[in-house]
Amino acid sequence: MSSSLLTSQIGQRIFLPGHFDVPVVLEDARPLGSDDSAGYECRVRLPDGSLEEAVISAEEVAAVLGQGPDEAKADTPVDAEKLGLLIESARIRLAYAHDQQFAVSLSGIRTLPHQIEAVYQAMLPQPRLRFLLADDPGAGKTIMAGLLVKELKLREAIERILILCPAPLTIQWQDEMLRWFGEPFDIIFSAVDQQQLTNPWQRSSQIIASIDYAKQEDVRERVWQQRWDLVIIDEAHKCSARTVSAGQNRESKVATTKRYDLALRLTSQADHVLLLTATPHHGDEDKFAHFLRLIDPDLFPEPHRLGKQAAEIRQKVFHLGKDSPWCLRRLKEDLRDANGRRLFPDRHAKTVAFTLNNDEYTLYKSVTAYINEFIPQQTGQRRSSAALTRTVLQRRLVSSTCAIHESLKRRLKKQEPESVNRKAAD
Repeated sequence: MSSSLLTSQIGQRIFLPGHFDVPVVLEDARPLGSDDSAGYECRVRLPDGSLEEAVISAEEVAAVLGQGPDEAKADTPVDAEKLGLLIESARIRLAYAHDQQFAVSLSGIRTLPHQIEAVYQAMLPQPRLRFLLADDPGAGKTIMAGLLVKELKLREAIERILILCPAPLTIQWQDEMLRWFGEPFDIIFSAVDQQQLTNPWQRSSQIIASIDYAKQEDVRERVWQQRWDLVIIDEAHKCSARTVSAGQNRESKVATTKRYDLALRLTSQADHVLLLTATPHHGDEDKFAHFLRLIDPDLFPEPHRLGKQAAEIRQKVFHLGKDSPWCLRRLKEDLRDANGRRLFPDRHAKTVAFTLNNDEYTLYKSVTAYINEFIPQQTGQRRSSAALTRTVLQRRLVSSTCAIHESLKRRLKKQEPESVNRKAAD
């Protein structure tokens, strides 16, 4: 009897709780055994059109047909609280598709227009992100990086994340990512790395590390071995390389730092790359050209191989500006709040003239003569260090007599052993 009744339901939509969480269409039903007590093998079609099979008992058949003690079960209202949780979970899971700034809502921070522009207009639309964020200090580059991380995770586009930054900033990065975006990151440093029985670079999926620790030869191999979905490098301008001469009639070669070697290897392997710096260009076109190769070495050529043509290619491809797919740079003067008001006040530089007395003028002339005699202008690799020393002493001189006195005293104390050694050698 039950068999014929169940057969009559073929082509009808039925509920099979415990087997499927959605209504299904019964396509066929075959009894197991000689009577109805052994159950039935049913073939059903799911809402997506796929076919599935399920074996149901006689009691389940009775419930489907509305017979027996479970007859009223289908009419029993579901628990309102559980239904609310189900709907809310589905809303959160799909919210990114309807709320284009869902990470902003989750973070609870008051974002600024330039931050929204960077994340939602410049970076997120790119299927493979290779980006240099070079805003002035105070623009909130950490906040923008956090919004990017949150949005990509909501879209299930990334899982393994590596953030490299200067050692003093590791705790700040960890704190802000957890406080504002609810994203826990593990900080890996020498003590943690050496005490672990397993490889922490492989075990953790969200890592913050000092770039100076990660660049060490006994560490970087383990960093390179991992597959990173997103790599963020803070203060990326410290990853530098330059072109050096290899001698007469020889092709120039590239002298790289360990930071640059680490960054180049990581950025070439990662799916998404974000470089953060407030000073991307130091007035050195050669170093800047090598720096851009961290974004994409296939697009930005080595400057020493193509000469002037390399600079032309770089300018055309990089296309610095509002619509550049590679970089975004806003100065403090360009940053405004939601009401259009400037975030930072105007900066005005003004030279104030004053007159030195006899003692101050004598000191100024003496220190200047000392600088010109003992710290002359240099060329080559010592040029930058000599220029920095001259600048520091001149700034200490105009600061106060006490400041320049302490600087010269420390310099004299440092040079006394060298003088003694030279006399002994003579």
